[in-house]
Amino acid sequence: MVVVSNRGPYRHEASRGRERWVRAAGGLVTALDPVLQKRGGVWVSAKPAKDFDSVTVPAPHLAYDLAHVSLKRGDQRGFYEGVSNAVLWPLLHGFEPTIQVGEAPWASYLNANREFADTALSTSGPGDLFWIQDYHLMLVPSLLRASRPKARIGWFCHIPWPPPDTFGILPWREEILEGLLGADVLGFHLAEYAEHFVQCVERFTAHPVTRGAVQYRGRKVETVAAPIGIPVDELEALSIDPDIGREVERIKQAMGNRKIILGVDRLDYTKGIPDRLAAFERLLKKDKTARARCALIQVMVPSRTDVKAYADLKQEIDRMVGDINGRYADTGRVPIHYLYRNLSQRALFAHYRAADLALVTPLRDGMNLVAHEYVAARTDDDGVLVLSEFAGAAKYLKGAILVNPYDVESTASAIHRALNMKPSEKRRRMRSLRAEVLRLDVHRWADEYVRALEGA
Repeated sequence: MVVVSNRGPYRHEASRGRERWVRAAGGLVTALDPVLQKRGGVWVSAKPAKDFDSVTVPAPHLAYDLAHVSLKRGDQRGFYEGVSNAVLWPLLHGFEPTIQVGEAPWASYLNANREFADTALSTSGPGDLFWIQDYHLMLVPSLLRASRPKARIGWFCHIPWPPPDTFGILPWREEILEGLLGADVLGFHLAEYAEHFVQCVERFTAHPVTRGAVQYRGRKVETVAAPIGIPVDELEALSIDPDIGREVERIKQAMGNRKIILGVDRLDYTKGIPDRLAAFERLLKKDKTARARCALIQVMVPSRTDVKAYADLKQEIDRMVGDINGRYADTGRVPIHYLYRNLSQRALFAHYRAADLALVTPLRDGMNLVAHEYVAARTDDDGVLVLSEFAGAAKYLKGAILVNPYDVESTASAIHRALNMKPSEKRRRMRSLRAEVLRLDVHRWADEYVRALEGA
């Protein structure tokens, strides 16, 4: 199998006789690394930059090869920042007001996709499966098809796909659809997203569509809904490690044995962090007892801080945290503990185990694996998941308390409800969640998708 993505899983550094491995943060690596470890193959990605979100890890025992694409500086910037981040990311999430089409460097996006396709071809054999990942590489399927007409080619979208009225804003809408139709199987987290894609093809091209498939130049291009998961067994084993247990106790003691509310997000406007902080402040304002008996730990992983919109967002979050802490803190006790950094997987799971409830409240998210990880960590059947109804995970994780993250008042009420939930209801809900997270294991996701690709 050849996996192709913008960001790769690992980077190896060596300097003055010292070596270290760093692992990229994010759900894509969490999901795909165990898949390739199991199946073997090649992971093609952009040549790793030294500033991507990462954590130091032990030297990995890789069962697959790493191949890197080197892009010219202008193409790298235009492809990643000018098109992928400034246009495609907000558009596919439905954030039309933030889209910066203007003079977006489409030529750089095209050049970069060609480089990815060329590297994938040069590191693969005639019988290899290609599995392309996400919105950065939507032209790669057709570029591969031009050189390997008989190849099995798949593409998976890890974020939402919008309806035609939103997608139609793109000046390159036809080019992107034609690029994707070079694949045999197009995967989405939800049937809703797959339906939106087919509607876009029907609206903006002349290709006939039938029952979730597109007839394209004598081939049938299938769309499938395949919700991604996490490597449950591996993560459950981590969560019950005795060292993790000791760290859990340390966290609880450091928090004064208050009830812990946990948020874990990458810095991004889709994650709804200001809305979450506003809901927490509303709780503190309405329930004076909450000020002494609970605290919010907000972990925020740095991301794209050289982009003005993200720098402005961080300033807003910094200000809100300072204002809330200044207003509701007491000597030796603050309501919000704000960790602006990436945590190691072990540290993250200790926080999951320590937290009485997880607040996963994005304004829009393709799936959201933080919700899955929190549930996997709760082998004790304790804890409550408060989940945005606009996360793809909400379609599957029915044991969560679902909230509209735009509604600050109802989110505050949901937090209050979770903090005061009876142990019997918490156990019932968590057992339901754990059964579903186990069913949605990442290996099942990969197996089902690859079976669809092999049978296409």
